[in-house]
Amino acid sequence: MTHSRMARRAVMAGLTAVLAACAALPPFTVDEAVRRLLRRATERALARLDQPGGAWDKFVAGLNLGPGVQAVLMSPDFHRRLDAWVRPVALRAVRAAAPRIAAAVKVMGITNARAVLAGGPRAATRLLRSEMGPALIEAMVPEFARALDDPALGPLIATLAALGSEALARKLARHADDAVWDAIGDEEAAIRADPTAGGDPQLAGMLAHP
Repeated sequence: MTHSRMARRAVMAGLTAVLAACAALPPFTVDEAVRRLLRRATERALARLDQPGGAWDKFVAGLNLGPGVQAVLMSPDFHRRLDAWVRPVALRAVRAAAPRIAAAVKVMGITNARAVLAGGPRAATRLLRSEMGPALIEAMVPEFARALDDPALGPLIATLAALGSEALARKLARHADDAVWDAIGDEEAAIRADPTAGGDPQLAGMLAHP
């Protein structure tokens, strides 16, 4: 057998394998496009949460523990201590909640996927948040509750905020919930604005012609 014939056979065998693999893949439906958009937005959001100027910088800056503590919160020293304490706690809380997001994307009901795909820059994120309700908050509360047992700062915050530890843990979890959904929505909007940048030509094509 000549070398050229062997090369042609190798190419044909490779093409056959590729076509067989493609045939085994599920069809790329509009529903799947919405799910893939949400998966990519979530992955990107969670990867960037702790970058400078990211969601957790906003999380710490936006904490409002009650009118009686604003003067204390303005103290640079206290703010540094708060940041050092709450940042890793919040990140652990989100990591604990992340599997719930992935599971929800997989099973969520999409009544009009084409309308979601053709919707505003954060349409899919709004749908997923509506589907999940308070599930992320409930997943994050235990992590904040455990952290409030930290003798270095947790009780001090609870006292200053005039809240019990349980109420404060829930308040922090609600604030983290807002930060997470804002970050996912921002990433969805970025993907929609430049679909080709994500390295997913199927999704890019669907976003270009929803």
